[in-house]
Amino acid sequence: MGNQLKPGTFSDTVDTMAQAMEEAFLNQWPLFNPNLPEPDEKQLNALRLFFVAVSQGMVQHLRENPAAFEVTVDNGAHSHTGGAHVHGDGSHAHSGGAHSHGGTVDQINTTGTTA
Repeated sequence: MGNQLKPGTFSDTVDTMAQAMEEAFLNQWPLFNPNLPEPDEKQLNALRLFFVAVSQGMVQHLRENPAAFEVTVDNGAHSHTGGAHVHGDGSHAHSGGAHSHGGTVDQINTTGTTA
């Protein structure tokens, strides 16, 4: 997984939000109405333009409003009481005390949501 918001451009959607939107759309298309033919190349180009525009607008808005998000991280803190402890994968060892492993995002809240 990347660590950047990459909206994409009409000429480059590789590994972008626009590509993810296009792929999700095409995956959902047959579920919407299995009797409809898949979009043709002209329709896909129009959709690609739409997905790029939406992605660029979303990324711009998110970048301009970072304070609207509060991220809570569950850092997996816990303690060991007594004796040396070596992790099964051999990554590290310690002898008790509080420490954390592989923090994960536990919750993301919006702080300034408006209609």
